[in-house]
Parts: sequence; C-alpha cells; structure tokens
Amino acid sequence: MRFARFESTPYRAADGSVRRRLRVAFLWKGPEDSRPRRYRESTRLDDNRANRRLWSAKLKEIESEIVAHSFDPIRWFPWSRRATDQSAARVETIGDFVRQYLQELAGLRERTREEYRFIFEAHVLASKFALVPLAELDDGHIKRLIRELELKQIPGGRQLQASTINKILARIRTMVSVAFDRGLIARERGNPVLLVKNLKKPPRRVEPFTPDELLRIFAATEGQQRTFYITLAFTGLRPSEALALCWDRHLDFERELILIRQQLVDGEVSENLKTERSLRDVRMFRSVKIALASLAMQNRLRSEFVFCNRFGKPLTEAWQGDAPWRQTVAGAGVPYRVLYNLRHSYTTLMLMAGKPIQWIAHQLGHVGVKKIDEVYGRWSNTPDEEKLDLERFFAAVIALPRAIQIRPNLPKFCPSEKAKVFDESENHDFTGTYGSAGAPAGNRTRT
Repeated sequence: MRFARFESTPYRAADGSVRRRLRVAFLWKGPEDSRPRRYRESTRLDDNRANRRLWSAKLKEIESEIVAHSFDPIRWFPWSRRATDQSAARVETIGDFVRQYLQELAGLRERTREEYRFIFEAHVLASKFALVPLAELDDGHIKRLIRELELKQIPGGRQLQASTINKILARIRTMVSVAFDRGLIARERGNPVLLVKNLKKPPRRVEPFTPDELLRIFAATEGQQRTFYITLAFTGLRPSEALALCWDRHLDFERELILIRQQLVDGEVSENLKTERSLRDVRMFRSVKIALASLAMQNRLRSEFVFCNRFGKPLTEAWQGDAPWRQTVAGAGVPYRVLYNLRHSYTTLMLMAGKPIQWIAHQLGHVGVKKIDEVYGRWSNTPDEEKLDLERFFAAVIALPRAIQIRPNLPKFCPSEKAKVFDESENHDFTGTYGSAGAPAGNRTRT
C-alpha cells in the first residue's frame, strides 16, 4: 500500500500560460482525525523531471515517517494552512510560533507579507534555531543563528551580506518581541533580542556617473528613453516614482515642479510611498522641462502616464532596469552600474554644484542629511574652482542631437569653456566642449 505519491495539478501562470504544479498526496491520520484521510499538499514547484527527482528522496522519507507514526506535516510543508491548523494549538518551539506568527500577519501589502514569509521559511524554519523550545530562548540562540547566517552560502557561492542579515534579524526581533509580550518566553529572562546587536556594515560605496558618462548615456538614446534617463538623473526620483508620473496630476510646468504622490509597485500604481518624506515636490530643471515637453507630443494623447508602452500602460521597473538600460550603457561605452545609480548621480551633481545639503535631502525624500553626509561626503567638499556649472551642463544636454549609431568621441568636461548650442546645419566632428557634441548628418539615425 502506498502512503505517499506524487500528483500534478494545473494552474495559470502570470503570463497566461497553463502549467502544472507538483503536489504530494499522502494518507495520514492527523491529531483531530477519527480515521486516516487523504491530504494533498503543494511543493510550490512546477511538475517536471528535475523537481520530481529533487523530491523523490523526501517522498520516501515522508512515507517512512507515516508508517512509523512520526510524521509531522509542518516539517515538510510549513507553508500549508491545513498543516498549520492541525497544530495551531501547539506552540512549543520557535518554529511552531513562527508558523502561527505568519498566519497572523495583517495590515501589510501582499508583497511585504510574501517577503516576511520567504525570510522565515528560508532562514529560520530551515535552521536548527526553529527547534529551540520557545520558553528557553535566550540571546545565545539568536547569536548562534546570526553566525550560521554569516557562514551560509547562497546560489553562486556567495555569502549573505551584513545588511541582509540585519534585515533577517529585524524580522526575528519583531517575532520574538510578540512572543515575549504574550508571556511565551520566561519574564525573568527578559526579552532576549535586547541583548543582540546588528552586524556592522562596511562603509557604503557609491559609483555615480560622471557628467561625461551621463552625456554619453543620453547621446546613446532618444525619445522616451532619453527623457526617462534625464528625468532620473536631474530630479533624483526613484525609478518606481518616475514610472508612476501622470501628465495632468503630477507635472506642473508653470511652477516647474514634479509632484510625487504615487509609485509603481509590481506593475500597479500605489499611493503608499516608501516613506512619509517621499511625498514631496521636486524641482523641474530646464533640461528636464524641455525633455518632458518634447515627450508630451508623443505620449500625452495616448496615455495618462508620462512613460508608457505602446498600449498606454506604464512601463515596468524590472524591464527598464534590464535590457533597455544594459543596451544603453553598453552603447555609450560606460562601465555598467544599475539604473538606480542615476539617483546617486543626481545627488553628486547637486553637491558638486554647491547646492545646500538640506535642500538635496528634501528633493530626495530623505528624513535628514546624515545619510548624504556619510555616503556622499567627498563630493560635498568640491573646491570652488571645480564647482559644476549646472546651467552649462544642462545646455550641453539640451544641445544633444538624435541618437547615433557610432558612439561620438565626446570630450572631457571643461568648466571654464562655454557650452555651444547644437546646430543641425553644422557638420560636427565631435571636437570641442560638451555642447558641440553632434553627429554628421549622414550618421544620425533614429533608434
């Protein structure tokens, strides 16, 4: 008689295709069952040969535990609501309480709830820490878990960074504090998380794009893509904030302001911004204003969103940060950095131009100036003779021609020379200052 076997069930994926999910069906008599019942639990994996091979040893072990009357469904299927309900009243170990805690999460976005679930399942329930009796928990158990996380290897042979471990520890702190407040941890021991400190993170290093690199990036694109990169680099918006901008509600061309009131999360517009300070009005510099006004002739009639696809829907951050961005950086001949680096570049440009740090913090949506001073301190000490002339730099950006197939040999930025406005009637040879960057008429092409 088979006590456990594989089953397959169809489901519709996010892309609309129909796939099959691998499930484990087993015959088991639970604590509240009067007789053995057939249970069907998902492995949360697609049904294919590789995943069946991965679960084949587990299937044999499940069957042997059922025969030996030592089977615990929570051990094998911690994400299962039915398995959790069978043991809801039993809270003996950290793992027991974690499963109950995950069922009680409320008032969170679905994405945040899934992040919590992933953290606990991958780093807590999969550890010996989950077997520690809750009543005996002390700071030593948590510190040993931290050490285990430091030594843990993730796919690719890499180790968890200190910042990632601190995020995991933050979730554990909240969970343990809830258990302590409920009296599940001995009061005389005190709250153990109070004796555990975060790991020290190495100094954060940012590699913003230089003015020369930014001009090369802008020159390698045109139309909506160029406007998108100019907007990020000269406003400091997060990509998710820029992609949620609407023409009528968020762009004030008369006062030259961009109103940040929403962001794009998993392709959906949300008014829940990252922080309270993220609700702000950002200055629209001249180069941004001209770029957006030019884009309005292309997009405004077909969509309410400033940056949209051919169907009028907002662009997605995941896609914009992948293929289009990689192709642009490669075409510009610039060392690759992620799209978010345009926000870092905005900060350094403003510091190099001598803008007040408090003003920059407000534009970025930061609570204070501490982060800017710590991360971007070396740019805030730019000598007066090396200050960036923003107006001249913006004029050079405005003067850029259409995208070209052959990357121009743009010169280095020289603060002492004046920008020359691009004239399409001239035959440029890519010499001079930024403002004279252009392409011969025969080389200009639309991309």
